[in-house]
Amino acid sequence: MARTAIDLTKGSTSRHILRMVGPFWLAILALTSASVVDTIYLGHYSTNALAAVGFCALIIFFGNSVNIGLGAGTLSAISRAIGRKDRKLSSAHGASALLLAFMIMIVICIASFLVISPVLDLLGANAETKPLALDYLKFGLPALIVMGLAMMSNNVLRAGGEALLPSTIMISGAVLNIIIDPFLIFGLGPFPRMGVQGASLATLIANGFAAGFGLYVVFFHRRAVTFAGLTFARIKASWAAILRVGLPAIGTNTIVPITGLVAIAIVARNLGTTEVAAFTLTSRAEMLALTVLYALSACIGAVTGQNGGAGLTDRVRETFIFSIKICFVWGAFIGLVMGLLATVIPQIFTKDAAVIAAATPYFWIVPVTFAGYGVVFVAAAGLNALGRPSYGLTFTIIRSVFMYLPLVWLGVHFYGLTGAYAGIAAANLMSGAIALYTTLKKAPMEAV
Repeated sequence: MARTAIDLTKGSTSRHILRMVGPFWLAILALTSASVVDTIYLGHYSTNALAAVGFCALIIFFGNSVNIGLGAGTLSAISRAIGRKDRKLSSAHGASALLLAFMIMIVICIASFLVISPVLDLLGANAETKPLALDYLKFGLPALIVMGLAMMSNNVLRAGGEALLPSTIMISGAVLNIIIDPFLIFGLGPFPRMGVQGASLATLIANGFAAGFGLYVVFFHRRAVTFAGLTFARIKASWAAILRVGLPAIGTNTIVPITGLVAIAIVARNLGTTEVAAFTLTSRAEMLALTVLYALSACIGAVTGQNGGAGLTDRVRETFIFSIKICFVWGAFIGLVMGLLATVIPQIFTKDAAVIAAATPYFWIVPVTFAGYGVVFVAAAGLNALGRPSYGLTFTIIRSVFMYLPLVWLGVHFYGLTGAYAGIAAANLMSGAIALYTTLKKAPMEAV
């Protein structure tokens, strides 16, 4: 069933955001919950398994950040084509994006297998955690390939203003992951006890299902993409349009896991396995707390892209202002909730008293600053869709390279893990202020 893209250049921009943010939040919540459930199961499996998945999670996040960057380029190219009422071009962009993501993720997967052992050594994985990390990555790295296809299908639909169907694609994979996790980790019923390897195999199976579902939807159900009449010259032109935004967006998104890897290496080399496990725990809790803002960043681009493509700059600015208000409201709410539950949340992940004690201060220090971090990536997503990825790249470099890493290093050296938490909070506040001022006062609101 072919369907015309939803026209986001008409009607209330705030209503478009609210219509999309709910389904996207459920999808991202489901995806994040699958990751959190992995962490909970492995935390109860052993503290070494929890620490090992901390190294792996950031490596996998690096690969997925490439997927996210390519997705940003895809959404930007397609949404601007839709804003200009060029359906043939949007279809060509979608088909070309799927090819590009598939090829790039195969290369990343192969390259990662070649270098992963020395990378883990460099990060500070010890004799107990390194074998577990390698076990996890046997299936975790190939899962990136099918995840790329699922995410690209999702972006094709999001660019057209859809919310429910792309969210359903991601939710289905996440729910399947959560269901089969305990069977493969703990060896329930006829399944073997696979530990960390079982967690990553569950992720591979679930993402494979989501990819198949997504490809069926975009090719046959919505007919949003097609390879019919697609020449190599057309593919190259689409790749150029996608990568013009996608390459800087990949840089924007990969900086975060790279600095996360460096941060966990700082913790591992200066503190110990208990602190690495606590840092992993807090990172997963943070992912869950930020799901609303991740959802907001997932839908703002469709609105700014279509309106920017149509030359409706006032509507683009309205979208930014409304989205930033959501960042502040959600940040205040979740900061209060996590602060009140600071001693409870770590106990969900582990029974290790030392890990719980090391993780608890995070929930009093960092969550109240989530609004600032949210402004950084929400503003970046909206500007990426306008074809202006340099802003998001700059925001991310400022936060991650010039603020997050130096402040975490200083915090660890002077105040241990609690000092690292204070450094993260300071980076969130300062970078959020810079992104807020630049987006509303300096950034152009028209699409390139």
